[in-house]
Amino acid sequence: MQKVREAAARMTCQNNLKQLGLAAHNYEGAMGQFPAGATQNASQWAFSFQAQLLPHVEQDNLRKLVDFTQAITLGSGGSQTLNPVHATPAKSPVGLFLCPSDAGPVLYQNNSADWTPNNYMVNMGTGVTVQSLANANDGIVWYTSKLRITDVTDGTSNTLLMAEALRGNNIQTEPASAPIDPLRQYASFGGQGALLDEATCATATRWAGNRGRSWLWGREFNVCFTTTHRPNQRAADCARSGAGFYKAASAHTGGVNVLLCDGSVRFVRDAAWRAASTRSSGEVPGEF
Repeated sequence: MQKVREAAARMTCQNNLKQLGLAAHNYEGAMGQFPAGATQNASQWAFSFQAQLLPHVEQDNLRKLVDFTQAITLGSGGSQTLNPVHATPAKSPVGLFLCPSDAGPVLYQNNSADWTPNNYMVNMGTGVTVQSLANANDGIVWYTSKLRITDVTDGTSNTLLMAEALRGNNIQTEPASAPIDPLRQYASFGGQGALLDEATCATATRWAGNRGRSWLWGREFNVCFTTTHRPNQRAADCARSGAGFYKAASAHTGGVNVLLCDGSVRFVRDAAWRAASTRSSGEVPGEF
């Protein structure tokens, strides 16, 4: 019976991604580009890729509650709080953004507000040389991106658009030398600094559990993934002030569901993972 339930949940997850793929194509056809990660190059204006797809997934009423002319958050750095005008959409759940196999939290309290989560992350590339949405990367989305489908020169059937990730456990742990669960917590550093690498991340003493905590706010940890780690790799992800590398992960056995830029959905293990996230590097990722 458990196998039957999981098979049904995995199919629902794949159907969710198919609907998001169709929505992304409809958006690109109407607007001449895929959704950008923000209307300005600032996290306070980071309306997510997912939020911009709402009219194309039969969520126009919820879309009307999002005022794109006002910032999502007020303040800066660690003092950011939710702009009250967005309180209702921030706490409104969207079933399409949730994988039924993930038993993670369905409500998060952060930044003095309630947020409802997201499992389906958009591709921000390899995460090797660019780890912040403030800068252009080798993937599909950053804060001021204006990518068209024709910019995916590696081939839309070879390039990742979205992938699922497990939601965080909503627990911040510190001080500790290791996370409670490397699939639901990531190493969290404050301030600014050089690119993060595995050696630096191994020194972490603080672990954040807010992965995927909001479908609305387009921060890296909320709505993006990189291919720095393989799907479901037990190594913990790592970030400094939100910018970093974040894996794809799932509660499905053996891999994750992904959405490709041509709108197709596949179940992927770990073959040729980084090559599949770059849109124009000339790499051939091989078979998924």
